[in-house]
Amino acid sequence: MTGLKHLNRILEWVGSNSALAALLVLFVVASAFVPNFFGERNFVAILYQYSIIGFLALGQLLVILTAGIDLSQGSLVAFTSIVVAVLMNRYGVFPAIAGGLAASTFLGVISGLIVSRTRIPPFVVTLGMLGVGRGLALVISDAKPVSVDVEAFTNFGRANLGGVPVSAILLVLVSLLLLYFVKYRRLGRHIYAVGGSEESARLSGVDVKKVKLLVYALSGLLTAIGGVIWTARLHSGSPIGANNYELESIAAVIVGGGSLFGGVGTVTGTLVGVVLFGVINSVLNLVGISPYWQGTVKGVLILLAVALSQVRRPSRLR
Repeated sequence: MTGLKHLNRILEWVGSNSALAALLVLFVVASAFVPNFFGERNFVAILYQYSIIGFLALGQLLVILTAGIDLSQGSLVAFTSIVVAVLMNRYGVFPAIAGGLAASTFLGVISGLIVSRTRIPPFVVTLGMLGVGRGLALVISDAKPVSVDVEAFTNFGRANLGGVPVSAILLVLVSLLLLYFVKYRRLGRHIYAVGGSEESARLSGVDVKKVKLLVYALSGLLTAIGGVIWTARLHSGSPIGANNYELESIAAVIVGGGSLFGGVGTVTGTLVGVVLFGVINSVLNLVGISPYWQGTVKGVLILLAVALSQVRRPSRLR
């Protein structure tokens, strides 16, 4: 009987932490059978690449918690990179970074205003903003990459502290701040309330419009941070880059325990989802899977993640 109780507890833990369980299993299997997986260079490469997706996923989490979605993130990364690159070459590092952050945050505010003040679905609003962001990036850059030659800025893209990328350390710090906000601040708890039941939240005195505006603005800001790091790493702004980044951020949130129906999801779960996708991407590269098939595999994982969120929903409702 004792053994059965332990087994039930293990199964219950796996059910509640499916992303972490999958990550642990994948890590063990890859370490044993995938050449060059268990090495410092590979882990650092994962952190470099997926710390950017991590910022997008944190913004996506806030939006999804309100039963919304942000499809504009990839284009906002490209838009941020162009704004930063253009301003960098004219005014220097700090005005460029501030301008890039402000520009994409402003577009996030516009999305939030439309979503909160109209009945237009977030899917449609952010799909439109996807076109706006990408279009502005193409117009400003004349559809050409804009190089950045400021060494102090480009060095930041590859900077590390004790072998750990600075971008990954920054992601952890931002995650801790966001964790505190959603867990201990009233406005953070209101985000969960709106996603759980918008009508009940409104009747309880929650300013639903303010909450929705906030989450899209924060999504724009967090996406812009990822865009700044992306620009530093590329040494240029690209108007056509960062395609499908929003899909990976959505998948990371859902795999990490979030629900497209809103009200469910955590910062830690989202980070686990980001790392899981980073490890999967690393394994696919190391075993020589074609980039075309990699897109297929990721697409299947996204579908499975959405299906899993629907399976979880009835059990939570019960």
